[in-house]
Formats: sequence, C-alpha cells, structure tokens
Amino acid sequence: MSDKGEPVEPLVLAQLKNPAGFRAFFDTEMQKLASTGKNGPQVHWVDDPNTAQPAASSTAKSSDKEIYVWITGDVLVGSPKLEQLQRIAGNTQSGFVSTAFHNRIADVYREGAGLVIAADLETVIAKTRTLRNTGANADKHEQAMNRLGVANLKSFVLDQKDSDGKTHTRAVLSYEQADHGITSWLAPPAPMGSLEYISPDANLVAGFVVKNPTAVVDDLLGVVSSVTPDLNKHLDQLQKEHGLNLREDFAAPLGGEYAFAIDGPILPVPSWKLVFQVNDPAHLQQTFERVVNEINAQVTKEGKQGLEWERADSGGRTFYTLRSKDFGIEVNYVFANGYLIAGPTRALVERALMLHDSGTTLVRSAKFTAGLPADGNVNFSAFVYHNLASLVQPFANQIANSKMPSGPQKAITAMAAASEPTLAYAYAYGDHIEVAANTEGGPFGLSPATLLGMPNAFELHNILEQGMHRK
Repeated sequence: MSDKGEPVEPLVLAQLKNPAGFRAFFDTEMQKLASTGKNGPQVHWVDDPNTAQPAASSTAKSSDKEIYVWITGDVLVGSPKLEQLQRIAGNTQSGFVSTAFHNRIADVYREGAGLVIAADLETVIAKTRTLRNTGANADKHEQAMNRLGVANLKSFVLDQKDSDGKTHTRAVLSYEQADHGITSWLAPPAPMGSLEYISPDANLVAGFVVKNPTAVVDDLLGVVSSVTPDLNKHLDQLQKEHGLNLREDFAAPLGGEYAFAIDGPILPVPSWKLVFQVNDPAHLQQTFERVVNEINAQVTKEGKQGLEWERADSGGRTFYTLRSKDFGIEVNYVFANGYLIAGPTRALVERALMLHDSGTTLVRSAKFTAGLPADGNVNFSAFVYHNLASLVQPFANQIANSKMPSGPQKAITAMAAASEPTLAYAYAYGDHIEVAANTEGGPFGLSPATLLGMPNAFELHNILEQGMHRK
C-alpha cells in the first residue's frame, strides 16, 4: 500500500547481464511478437523517472496494457505506473536501503536469486491498522488482530530458482516471537507417525504438528469473542444445556499431530483418509456420542431419522461406523496406537492399519523421498505432498476439447503434463517459519515460468528471461 493507504501497482525488478544492449533486443523481440498478431503491453522506456511524464495513452482504461521500463545500472525496473519507478528512484533518499526489510532481500540476492517475491508485512499491517482505527469497530478489529497474532508479522520473502534440473523454492515468514496467535501454533519439526497409515500411491497428503490444541482453540475463541461479545454466553449455554465444552471435550483429548489424505480412487466415493493423534480416546468417543445424541434429539423433532452407530470388534480393536439414515453417508474410524484413523469405508480403515504393520507406507516410497531435503530428514512442522497426474489429466483432456480461451487452456494443459510428485515442507522456529520445496517444476508446478506465464504475459516473460541471461 502507498503512504496514503492506496493500493500499489505490481513492480518487477531484474538484473541484466547486458544492460546496454537490452533495449534494442527487447524492441526487436516485441516487433516479432506483434508480427504474429499477438498484442503485448505497450512499453514506455524511461530515462529518468524524476523528469518523465505519463504517456499520452495512459488512461484508467488502458493502463493495464501498458508498462513503464527503466534501466538503472544493470537493474531493470518495470511497472504499469510511472509513480512506482519514481518511488524506486527516490529510495536512497527515503532510507529504504537502511531498513531490515531491504537487508533481508539483499541477503537473498547475495545467495543467488531467481524469482523473488517479498512483502514488508510490518509496514502493510501498520498502514492497515491506521485505516481501520478510524472505523466504528476499530477496537474490536485491533483486539482480534492482536489475539490472532497478525500484528506480530514482519516480512515474507519467497525465492525460486532453477538448478540441477529442479526448481528450488524457499519462503520465509518472519515475525516477532509470541506465546499466542497463528505464529505460535506450529510445533518445531517432529516425527509424524500419522504418515505410517498413508499408502505410497496417495494423490494428496497434508499434515502438521501443533504445540497445544487447546491453545489454538483458546486463541480462536478469543478472536471470535472480541468481535462477537455474546460468544461466551452462547458457549456457557451450550455447556449448560448440552453438556459440551469445546475446549475440554474436543481439544483437550487430542494430541498435536494431524494428517489428511486422498488415498485411493475419487469415484464413486472419494477415498479420503483422516489421521490425528489422540491422547484420551475414551473421552473423545464419549464426546462423539454425546454430540450424536444431541443431533438426533433435534432432527427427530423435524421428522428425520438422524444418525446411527455401528460397532464391530476385530483383532482387539473396536471399529466404529457412524451412518446417516437419511442420506446413506457414513464415516468409519478406529483408535489405534495413539491415533484415530478415519475414512469413508471400513475397508479403507483396515487397509491403513495393514500399511502401518507392513511398513509399506508413503514415507518409504521413492516418489515421496525424492522430494526430501538433502539430509533426508522427514521431520517437519507441516507439509503438503501431491501426486496428481492421475487425477488432473482427465480434467485437462476435457478442457482441451472445450471452448475455453487458448491462454488458460494451455496453462492448465501444461500444468497437467508437468504434474510430477511434489513435496513442500515447513519448519517452524521461534521467530520465523521456513517453507521449502526442491522438486522439478516447483511446489504444485509453480516454477518461475508458470508463475509468470499468464495470458498476455507469457511471451513478455520469455523475452525478459532471455534478455536477463543474454551475454
């Protein structure tokens, strides 16, 4: 945001190997592009941002198809707004180069950068708070932001570069250390036993470890109650009338580890799988049964049949099935080895137990381990893994035969073709969270080419990329 709280237009900065010859090269390439009938943005070259004037064609309607480009030293600066270039030109006077945010970005470039996306969250949040403090609900918003820990955020820096045939992605969210809010929820890197119940052929898996589930609930309830003062009264009423306490009956029995997976066919019933750590399974089961009793008491008044339990003992374990008699939908689960393992069918739950006992699991598969960091460590604070080729390709085939515009159609088709197994993982530390991925195509196929390969910008990106590496 600008100093006046107004939105700021996008800004592109790139280092050039041949700054003296780049403009001629760029103009030639744009002429080639125009000769093919493709219309790229109108480029206005700027020699001195401080004395330059907006182009005569710059209007509110056409500005999204224009870009101002300035080369200073070996750095290219581009933006749809001339004002952005003028701000950059004045940065040395504004003191930006002496800020911690500038130093953080400089560190990334010193290590060798590719595509860099950075946000000074501390400044953005401060300006947002200034704007909101003028409203009628300023105090409520301020309390909610403080409770959620948003005010603790400092910066976000993403760096993505290609090396050794892979796209190395690293993003760091920095913040002031606190004992509450979203920045305090994730636990330091730890083993995830929940992955021992996921098969090597899973299409999508996400998992995370939190320090204290009750602290998360406390923070969320604190945020909601700061905006809705009647919340505590409703919670007291819930406990008095139905005997349910969100903190003690739902959060307290849980451990800190959670995983979700699409682990099998998605038709006719999606093969979802939920695995989370449970410290007090008896208490949690009592909570489930109490909730079902309360639901049935309510829906019976509406003339519906409600929910029913089915229990089966096998191999020293009790398998639970909770079924809707009105819709035929069911959830199956079992408590085993300190975890609750749930899925849409009893067979899927039993297979998860077999995977655990046999050791034939996701963490030992070649597709998963190929995306691990160099040290091979599988201890994370959070992670997302996908192997979506078998799921995405049918949709890509349908899109290819549709009437969708060619730009988005090509992007989706390319993403489907490049849907290699990908692992992105996060480490939570005292004052920052680091997210990384070292797989071909980047996390979810978001390599520099696909990030910048948008309709009307794909060709421009190629020209810029060639120019930046042209000797």
